[in-house]
Amino acid sequence: MENSTFGARERALLLGLMTLGGSASNPALRDQVGAALDGRFRLRMNTLGLVTSDRQGRAYHHTLTDKGWAWCVSELAGTAPDRGGSLGRTLYGVLGLIKGYLDAADLSLADFVVTARSDDAAAGDAGLAGTADGAGLAGTARPDVAGLAGTIREAYWLLAREPQDWVLLTRLRPLLGDAPADEVDDALRRMELLPDVHLVPEADQKTLTDDDRKAAVLVNGVSKHLLAIEAR
Repeated sequence: MENSTFGARERALLLGLMTLGGSASNPALRDQVGAALDGRFRLRMNTLGLVTSDRQGRAYHHTLTDKGWAWCVSELAGTAPDRGGSLGRTLYGVLGLIKGYLDAADLSLADFVVTARSDDAAAGDAGLAGTADGAGLAGTARPDVAGLAGTIREAYWLLAREPQDWVLLTRLRPLLGDAPADEVDDALRRMELLPDVHLVPEADQKTLTDDDRKAAVLVNGVSKHLLAIEAR
């Protein structure tokens, strides 16, 4: 699919979703791109098979499909929108440089994004761990993500008997106070990029209750019910 079939907003939403690791809620997209994937834009992306959308609480959560990732890869060699101006042409020049690097390093775009985001998340999480209440991140990170990461960790250690103990999200979510479910989901997805945090589906799906299924976090189209953290 040629990039000329999409306008600037559609391209920005797809590339923005890619930079967020391929999975994000509308609130996260608004923060990153300045627009949400909704209305006719969402319907078009869903119809073309580039994005899957799932309503979680009050907001939609979107995930790039394999076809969506393939579009992003092809866009690295694309051209700027006609009305992109000098900034648009420059940014697409940067995308071309990224493509050249990925080709030379024999690295996939998805691996590149996950690695880059993992490094950023690790740095942010280290800053959070260095303060008693995460106040050291004020002004440098969104409290709905960075603050929640610390709260989730504290809740986990209230429930876990030992490091790497699997804890159902059904038990963890009630300890997070009034935090909106979509923001908790975003925080969990970001935390999973860290080397010491793991989210998995329940292996025995027959044991899941309706509450367990509702409490799951959707990651790249997979519902994950259990959280484990390696060390405090």
